[in-house]
Amino acid sequence: MNELDKITFFTPIFLIICLLIWYLIMRIAKLNDENKVLYRQIIEIEYEKENAVKKAREDSVKRQRSIIKGDISEIIAPWSMTIVNSVKELNFIGNPIDFIGFKGLDGDGEIDVKFIEVKSGKSKLNKNQRRIRNAIKEGRVEWAEIRVSNSEIQVDEKIIKVNPQPSKVDF
Repeated sequence: MNELDKITFFTPIFLIICLLIWYLIMRIAKLNDENKVLYRQIIEIEYEKENAVKKAREDSVKRQRSIIKGDISEIIAPWSMTIVNSVKELNFIGNPIDFIGFKGLDGDGEIDVKFIEVKSGKSKLNKNQRRIRNAIKEGRVEWAEIRVSNSEIQVDEKIIKVNPQPSKVDF
């Protein structure tokens, strides 16, 4: 084989090898760029996660403070209420409402029964508290006297349906 035949034989092979090397270099560069983009995205996601955790902790602390303020308000509220004459006229229930007040119980006159829910800040009545408020406003209130006899386990119920005029107070 002469020199010219060797050149013509190896030239296409050399060009193919050069093209293959060029392709591999370009592919590696592209993969490297994609890797950098993915690495940046990972860093951004971690940063967002840290911010979300920080905000969640701040929100948790804020909610805890609100709950503590509400609890303190429930403790302090009876001493500053004018809806009853004295703290002795209040009975703490806690759930679903905070107090039942009996205004006038300390005296000999008529007694007004008050259902009292203490709220602080922007807190609102929950579903059951709204249902209780609506039942009171609509006069769906009863007096029930239950007597248990000593000799037998028998319960005698005496229910008096209270049907006052619906409350004119807007809640």
